[in-house]
Parts: sequence; C-alpha cells; structure tokens
Amino acid sequence: MLSIGEFARLAGVSVRMLRHYDRLGLLRPERVDLHSGYRRYAAAQLERANQLVALKDLGFTLEQVGVLLDDGVDAAGLTQLLRARRDALHAQIDADRDRLRSVEARLRSIEKENPMSEFIETALSELHLVQLSARITEMAEVEQEIGPMFQRVADTLDAAGAARVGPGVATYTVEGEGMVAAAAEQIGEAPTPAGLEAVTVAAAPRALTTRYRSADLAGIQQAWQELVAEVERRGLIAAGTCREVYLSTPMDTPGAAWEVDLQQPVR
Repeated sequence: MLSIGEFARLAGVSVRMLRHYDRLGLLRPERVDLHSGYRRYAAAQLERANQLVALKDLGFTLEQVGVLLDDGVDAAGLTQLLRARRDALHAQIDADRDRLRSVEARLRSIEKENPMSEFIETALSELHLVQLSARITEMAEVEQEIGPMFQRVADTLDAAGAARVGPGVATYTVEGEGMVAAAAEQIGEAPTPAGLEAVTVAAAPRALTTRYRSADLAGIQQAWQELVAEVERRGLIAAGTCREVYLSTPMDTPGAAWEVDLQQPVR
C-alpha cells in the first residue's frame, strides 16, 4: 500500500487534491486507518487517477469526470478525447508547451505505450553526494525545482573546480504528506563546495530497478508508476529513499537520449 504522499508523487497530483477527490467520491483511498486517519492507496488505483487527471485536463468539470468514470470510460474513448486535446494544444504551442507535455505523458500512460518490461531486483550501494534539496508539497513543484537545482549544483561545482566521479542523482524521500527532492552529484573525497550539503544515502540491501530510455523525460512518471506497480505485484513494500541515476543525458552529450536508472528500495 502507498501513503498519500507516495501516491500523490506517482499520480502527479497534490495531496490536497487527493483529499478533495476523496471527499467527492472520485478517488477514495483503498484503506483509512481508523485511529490515525492516514490514507493508504493501492498501485492499481493509479490507472483511475490517470484517467481522472486526463479528463480534468480536457476541460471536464469534476462532476462530469465522475459520471464518465462511473460509466466506465474505456481507453479507446479516452485516447480519442486526449488526441483531440493534443491537436488543440498544438495550435497554441508557444503558450501551452508545458501543458501539452503533461497531456502527452498522460496519453502514454493510458495507452500503455513503451511499457517498462524489465525489472531487476538488486542491492543498492551507499552513495556519498553533494546536493541541493527542497521540500515539495505540490507535485508540479518537482519538475520546477529539480532542473534548476541541478543547474545550480553544476555551477557551484564548476566554480569550485570539483570533478564528478559518477553520474548525477536525484533522490526523493517521503516525509509525512510531502517529500524532500534533491539534485545531487558525486565528487568523491573532494571538499564540499560552499552552498552545497554533503549527504550519505544509505545502502539498500534490496531494491527493484528499471531503466528509462527516451529522447525526453515526459514518460518518466509512467515508468515510476510501472515500477511501483511491479513492487506491489511481487508482494513487496516500497521502503526508503528512491533514486534516479542519470547515466546519460542530452546535457552531457548533445543529441544523446536520456538513460535513467530508477531505483526503489523495498522490503
């Protein structure tokens, strides 16, 4: 089962909106602890969350979304609606570039394009990193924060003359109903430049991983959803700080594709 914060990250919505959807009966948690009130969700509910957000992005009211979902809108019908919305967004590409990318990602999730077919269970080594981090309460903040943080880390390392000894790493640690997102680099035993924090990410004796390869990062949320769904299918529990290890990026080599190792510690 997923905490409300974990489910919000994977679905790409805020904790506040999940509570709102619960009150409206659109997306109820799988389980609510009678004593603490904590909400727990199943990975299988991500499909309904994807459809709900996609319909909302198409301009339907939440009341209309509820009717469509309860009537059993199928993937083909939803795909047709999303493609129509995509065409409209292309006409306003300059103003709506970010929103178009979001709809494209939802479309890929619903159509199950480029499914992640290989999952590897392995141990994760301890990581020694220098990083910048930010507490995230709204899921839209992740994309807004991570990219600029990586750029600031890179600028700081370049100014200090610190050489990288490994790929860049993003980490996500759930804290209560939010999470801490960090952009980090590996510089070995070199001194930590001023303005960055030195951290150690603990080794994980057991983790499930998968490799994301694409020209862009629009489908990485889908990849995380599939990874966590596989965790649940195997009867495991996500536990600990998850990692994105950037093995190849267009910033390292112009024209290169993204190759990112997604790593979820489990027990």
